[in-house]
Amino acid sequence: MKSPNHTIGILLLAGVSVQAKVDFLRDVKPILEFNCVSCHQESKVKGKLRLDTRELAFKKTDVINPGKPDDSSLYWMTTLDKDDEDVMPPWEGNHPYLMPKNEQAMLKDWIAGGAEWPDGAILRVRKRLPEIVDFVKHVQPIVEIKCVKCHWPKKTKGKLQLHTKAKAFEKDDVLVAGDALGSSFWSLCALPPDDDDFMPPDPEEPLTATQLAVLRRWIEQGAEWPDSLELSPKKKAQEITGITPRDLYGQLDLKPGPMPETEFRTYTQTITPTDVSYTMLPVVGGVYIMGEEGNEHAVKPHKVKVDSFMMAKTETTWDMYELWQLSVERDLREYLKTKATKHDQLADGVTRCTPAYTDMTFGMGKQEYPAICMTQLSAKVFCMWLSAKTGHFYRLPTAAEWEYACRGGSSTRYFWGEGPKDITKYAWYTENSDWQYQRVGTKKPNPWGLHDMIGNVWEWVLDDFDMYEVHDQVAVNPLRSPDTLYNRTVRGGGWDDKIELSFSGARLPSSPDWKKKDPQIPKSVWYHTDALFVGFRVIRPRTIPPAEEISKFWPTLDEISAIPKR
Repeated sequence: MKSPNHTIGILLLAGVSVQAKVDFLRDVKPILEFNCVSCHQESKVKGKLRLDTRELAFKKTDVINPGKPDDSSLYWMTTLDKDDEDVMPPWEGNHPYLMPKNEQAMLKDWIAGGAEWPDGAILRVRKRLPEIVDFVKHVQPIVEIKCVKCHWPKKTKGKLQLHTKAKAFEKDDVLVAGDALGSSFWSLCALPPDDDDFMPPDPEEPLTATQLAVLRRWIEQGAEWPDSLELSPKKKAQEITGITPRDLYGQLDLKPGPMPETEFRTYTQTITPTDVSYTMLPVVGGVYIMGEEGNEHAVKPHKVKVDSFMMAKTETTWDMYELWQLSVERDLREYLKTKATKHDQLADGVTRCTPAYTDMTFGMGKQEYPAICMTQLSAKVFCMWLSAKTGHFYRLPTAAEWEYACRGGSSTRYFWGEGPKDITKYAWYTENSDWQYQRVGTKKPNPWGLHDMIGNVWEWVLDDFDMYEVHDQVAVNPLRSPDTLYNRTVRGGGWDDKIELSFSGARLPSSPDWKKKDPQIPKSVWYHTDALFVGFRVIRPRTIPPAEEISKFWPTLDEISAIPKR
């Protein structure tokens, strides 16, 4: 596929200077994401202004006035003196900062040219870039990991070497100080991954948005490169590959066996230094009849015994999930210059998912709404991260644990009775959800105090959809671990399901159709882009398993090794 930038790339390789039109996705979107969106999006609407979608950004005509940059506050407020209280980004906190002149000019040219904003382009919060990019600190790690392995004396792809300043600047069009678009070193990396000239050539390992922005700023600030410094190929850092589940178990000093009686109680945990918290409720174990006779959406009835555990009061929210997914918690620690604790360091070592290709809320809401669209792997890695951060052992529930918790001691089809008469008091489903998920905890809880166990979003459990073999005897803490990518199990019904799928025993298998719209090749291991109805909640078992059983609850080594390195 040839992109609009393809011709530019060919001309750059041929040494032809090109003045490209300002492109929103390539030029403007990064400026807004790294400078503006953190204070102007759903969870933080400073000055009653949002800039994460086109509709909201253009809501006030004085913010973006197409054709008139000097009448657009998005532009002119960036040109104010640092002492002006209206300067944007604000000169405050631990990161006093002014937008670079070339980025101001880019915004001005974009607005002057009509301020085009493509449909579907939704902006996300990104950590602010350093005002001055240092080669050794910021650029060298990127070049050594992403570039040098194909461009140094032992392998000179395209007759280009990048291990020294002299070699990197040998060709006039590779690095042009002050001109990123005129530098094939940067412009080819900014092409779409399916473009023939895209760099690095592996579409599974493109430069991240942050890496692209750092390299662009470095070039446009003069592309300084120490004369005597020689680079060499480097492997990816441990943070990228992630700590293994078995190593994390050991470093957390988890001890197999039951927790003290005093710990088996309701508690609320706040994830410092944020103000995001969650509440865990005790569920006393017991024996019950799991399943429902003659129902294709439930398992065959059989007697099950489960041990005690604690379960999250609500489904995992975006507020909580993004602390891991977007590194919000780690970035806030860095911003506040908070000294990392042992648990902070362990949490930082847990791998994080790649950036989503679009806004995974799909406009349905974020603050206090359930996180959705994650794979079972994402949910299990989140449990690892939460365990590392808190020192407690968290995981997904088994199907048996989940249904036991949902029933709340009842033996009827619904935890409130045999019939669906009162379902609207307890569940969000197709008849009352207004065709979207809803804030967690707004319906009445079940007898254990758990909200949204039926409806709102389906919830991941650990089991394969093909059940363990059912016998007449009691199944004790049953679990059938998946050995294939599909069919894994979600439980409980969702906001877009009819009443037939909204009951305590309801279950559903995962499907490749949940990734239909995923544009990535291969499909992401982290996201089910079409599963707008799938979320999860965590449990903390009263009894910690031995280390040799940890692969039943956290990702297996095969799952970890299948995660694309980035």
